[in-house]
Amino acid sequence: MNPRNVHIPQDIRSHHNPENDGAFENFDFEKFRQVFASGWPWVLGILITTMSLSFLYMRYTKPIYSAESILKLDIKNDANLLGLQNPLEQDIKGIAGEIEILRSRLFFSKVVDAIGMGISYYHPGRSHLVDERYGNSPFEVQYDLTNSALLDKRFDIEILNETDFYISSEYLGGRIGEKQQFGNPIVTKDFSFTLEKTNFFDDQKNLIDFYFVLNSKESLINYLESHVTVEPINFNANTIKISLSDFNQTKARNLLQAIDTIYLAFTKNAKNQAVEQKIRFLETQMAKTSKELVEYEDYFEKFTIKNRTTDLSSDLTKTIALLNELDSQRYNLREHLAEVDLVGENFRNGQQVSIFKMPTRITELVNSYNDLVNDRALKLNSYNENTQVIKRLDQQIEIAKNSANSRLLAYKNNLAQDLADLNKKRTILENNFVELPSMGTSYNKNRRLYTLQEEFYFSLIQSKIELEIARAGTVTNFVILSPASVANTPIHPKSLLIYGLGLVVGLMISILFVAIQFLLHDKITSQKELEKIMHAPILGLIPNYKQEKLANSKLIVTNNPKSSISESLRSIRTNMEFMATNGKNQLVSVTSTVSGEGKTFIAVNLGAVFAYAGQKVVIVDLDMRKPKVHIAFESEKVQKGMSTILIGKEKVEDCIQESELENLHFISAGPMPPNPSELLLSPRFDEFLEKLKKKYDVIFLDSPPVGLVTDGILVMKKADLPIYVVRADYSKRSYLKSVHSLISNNKFEHLSVILNGVKSGKGSYGYGYGYGYYED
Repeated sequence: MNPRNVHIPQDIRSHHNPENDGAFENFDFEKFRQVFASGWPWVLGILITTMSLSFLYMRYTKPIYSAESILKLDIKNDANLLGLQNPLEQDIKGIAGEIEILRSRLFFSKVVDAIGMGISYYHPGRSHLVDERYGNSPFEVQYDLTNSALLDKRFDIEILNETDFYISSEYLGGRIGEKQQFGNPIVTKDFSFTLEKTNFFDDQKNLIDFYFVLNSKESLINYLESHVTVEPINFNANTIKISLSDFNQTKARNLLQAIDTIYLAFTKNAKNQAVEQKIRFLETQMAKTSKELVEYEDYFEKFTIKNRTTDLSSDLTKTIALLNELDSQRYNLREHLAEVDLVGENFRNGQQVSIFKMPTRITELVNSYNDLVNDRALKLNSYNENTQVIKRLDQQIEIAKNSANSRLLAYKNNLAQDLADLNKKRTILENNFVELPSMGTSYNKNRRLYTLQEEFYFSLIQSKIELEIARAGTVTNFVILSPASVANTPIHPKSLLIYGLGLVVGLMISILFVAIQFLLHDKITSQKELEKIMHAPILGLIPNYKQEKLANSKLIVTNNPKSSISESLRSIRTNMEFMATNGKNQLVSVTSTVSGEGKTFIAVNLGAVFAYAGQKVVIVDLDMRKPKVHIAFESEKVQKGMSTILIGKEKVEDCIQESELENLHFISAGPMPPNPSELLLSPRFDEFLEKLKKKYDVIFLDSPPVGLVTDGILVMKKADLPIYVVRADYSKRSYLKSVHSLISNNKFEHLSVILNGVKSGKGSYGYGYGYGYYED
């Protein structure tokens, strides 16, 4: 070759630049692009899988619908329209207690008693998705159950035709009797069933399998507990939302309508309970007073008939007036004392207390006591006797009762003293009547008592009228703002959410997959990747060789002189001229990190390219542990070669073999010696190289891999141009540490790299033609 001392162009020479240190630490977008390009079918498969799972979930998950209604706490009382005070008016306690009532098992028990869901009908449906036949069952069961163990047990029906069917129960051991007929009773010691066809029978002739379940009250209460949701919407507006979820839209709506209706009636009855108690008390008093009035009227009638007059002596008018006044006051005091005694008795019995004429403070205390008693009665609908809430109310009731009793006792003592004083005054006046006819005195006394009883009776009637008007004018605490309704869109599963979740999960798994592939990807794949991390210049690239499958290295440029591989080798030959050291590149060593990266293939075919250029070339196989040069030239392994030359057994001239090219010779490795490294360190090796330099223009040394033995380093130190072979998609990134170590530890300033086996699209400089590579 003609020696030329020129510099390597910038597009070929890739010396290490300190400014690029940070680039090595940054994210490798080229590596990511390659990983993603190779893994995108997996990514697509993952996305298809997750979306398919979402589709299957939607396909085989039964939709759940939700019925909703909105109620507002709002006490209305039309009794005020008549100008009458409503005894029921009270502060709104808030919606928290009402929500607890709606959630309570006691209320659900009342709902179950009212709705009558004794039997549920089902059709097995497709893919094991059970379809409840609510309101559209082809038959209806009328039953009389004597064995409660059959509650919540399944009875299977197989319809044979329009008249016959089979009934069976796994709990009872299988089929019950023989063929049964619609309309005929089925009687056993445990039950009596009669199946009647409904109007929906003809619409479901193609369906033959059904089953029904006799629901227990406990199971229905549990169903309502798990399917009914009560939550506040706006505490300031006192609005709550009741929801009921079920697979059947009609069932959900009907059940919620029933819950709303039953709850409104429930609250209305609870609010009228106090009024009913007061009305019953007034009716009792009216009956007693009416009886006394009748007795007085009978007395007056008999007195008039017997004495034929009702006129008393005019001299007694003043005294009678005073006595009347005293009697009136005494009567009022006795009535007050009787009412006080009644209040005290009610307190002792723990009953609600009704009062009409008491001092303001006592009235306030008694009203406070009544409110607590009413509140306790309402709370018992939601809580048991032993709960903390009831115990707390009991304590408050006891305190209120003690306070009222204390005031009542003081008031009673005052009344008793007043009555004693009046009795003393009346005794004095009665002493003045010793001369008066006893008949007139008795008549006047009864007349006074009659008048008082009559006034009291009228007051009772007035009070009762006011309470009845209040009862008639009071409506429930709640009004329905939005009646029960069901949306056509199910609340579960939500298609958008499921498909979105499938997409997100697919993307997350894909990202994880790509990230793992990115972390596990530690092989060199392209020239760009090699240039980014290499500290040595890149001579060129060798594309893939795909024309045939080669088991070993082979001389191929002779058969395909115009192939992409031949062109790339000629380009490398040109670049080697720019790498000339002191005007020459006579001694070239070719090595790699491990076996299989293609160093023998490149040495043999690159030598052939130089031979085609008219230069005398010899290929020397120094990989004495695993020789392959003779295989590349399709020559038989001979018992002489480099090992025999270096031990002095053979002459150089006797070991040179010719190839099919005129200017291309090779020397095989010979028999494998036990100590290749010592042979390469011997003076004979230097003498051997000097002899070859005199005879050949270019000498290619096929060196052992430097990652396995040190022989290759010994050879590279003697070469004018050490070449390091890296194989795409085979050589690991960690192998390049060997190159860096060679440069730094051995000061190989002129070491260069060839990238072998570059696939189509991954090359550069126009060499990515897609023919292939060859290893070793």
